Amino acid sequence: MQKRKFGKPLSLGLKKTSSTATQPVKQWPDELAAKEASDKKKRNLDTFLEELKQEHEQEAKRLSRRAEAPPENTTNLHINNLPSDVDEQVLCTVFGKFGAIGSVKILWPRGDEPARPHNTGFVCFMERAAAEAALQSLSNAELHGQPLRVSWGKPVPLPSKPLYVLGEDEAPTGQPFNARSGVADDVPEVQVARPTNSRTLRLIHWTVEHVIRHGPRFECLLISRVHDDPRFRFLVDWQSADHAYYRWRMYSLLCGDTKDHWRQRMFMMYDAVPVWVPPTVAVHPVAWNLESSESEEHGDTELSSRTRGRLQRRVDRVQSSGRGVIASAMAMAVECAHAPEQVVDIVCQAFANAQTPTAKLAKLHLVSDILHNSAAPVANAWRLRQAFEPRLEEVFDALVLAHRAIDARLRAEQFRKRVLAVLAVWETWVVYPAERIYELAAKFMD
Repeated sequence: MQKRKFGKPLSLGLKKTSSTATQPVKQWPDELAAKEASDKKKRNLDTFLEELKQEHEQEAKRLSRRAEAPPENTTNLHINNLPSDVDEQVLCTVFGKFGAIGSVKILWPRGDEPARPHNTGFVCFMERAAAEAALQSLSNAELHGQPLRVSWGKPVPLPSKPLYVLGEDEAPTGQPFNARSGVADDVPEVQVARPTNSRTLRLIHWTVEHVIRHGPRFECLLISRVHDDPRFRFLVDWQSADHAYYRWRMYSLLCGDTKDHWRQRMFMMYDAVPVWVPPTVAVHPVAWNLESSESEEHGDTELSSRTRGRLQRRVDRVQSSGRGVIASAMAMAVECAHAPEQVVDIVCQAFANAQTPTAKLAKLHLVSDILHNSAAPVANAWRLRQAFEPRLEEVFDALVLAHRAIDARLRAEQFRKRVLAVLAVWETWVVYPAERIYELAAKFMD
């Protein structure tokens, strides 16, 4: 029997796959999502870096264009990064060293805008050479601790007469504190400006704090010892701008202002002219760089439990308007002025605990005596006035409640008049701003 031959198997078009061939890797959904997120972050980062590079290039081009002198041959300088407490007068003093100034402008925040950490301004010189010298010397120079950014600005029309010429404003006028004509020609004004020299500013602050702490005898002794020292020229040169700042700063603190905030309205320091114009308030607190009174004289700001108890007992004894009891409590309160908040807290607590209108009125007379003696040449006594100010609302609310609790109309009216009489005396002493005193008095006008 003949063997049957079989042909090759038919190919179905399928290729054999080797066991070692690369197979597609199966990825889970979480892995795919993580990879897409990573790719997206890389793309976003590349985009951000590209935008940042373009912004830097544009800023560099803008600065280079501004640094170049415009074809109009402008004399106007653009000043950026101005400290918030620098005003037009300070700009004139700083830039006026290089030549006559035609105009000065600072772009202050509008009424509805928040305060800025720095401002922008313009100073236009009468001559091109003066502007070039100022640009070269004051670029990146520090003013009140901040570097100035000075560049060319757009040209502006020049006035027929300069606004400021160095030497003219410094010439003696014959007026006290070298006052000059203000808004009203017949009323001279003292324009107070912060010294531009930071060392002089700190020295003035140091002197003011120590004179307030130790009294006028300290000032006289200091003048006798350093009258030949040029650093203390502000003490003896009554016509200098630094002395005006020194005199205003001391007066401001004694009137209840703080180191960082003060009243902006014009005032008369003495019975007659001139009128004083305070400087603008800085957005950032002014650094005094002085040791605190407590660390220097007392070592701490806390009353011992024994001293606190003694003061509290003396204040609690003030139940009537007897002079001896009130004077004893007042004297110890001033002695404890190195801890003003604790002294005020004890007195205000006594107001709350007083049971009769007579006792509350006696406590008011105690507060009045403490405020009057806060100007005494005793260490830290001036701080009592500052510590009482935020607690006045509490004190007079207690007095209003006592007034309303009096049934007899005649006694109630007498009580009201005695409280208002104390406020009238405070206004005469200039203990606090008149507006504040009127607010307190209005509580008894209802």
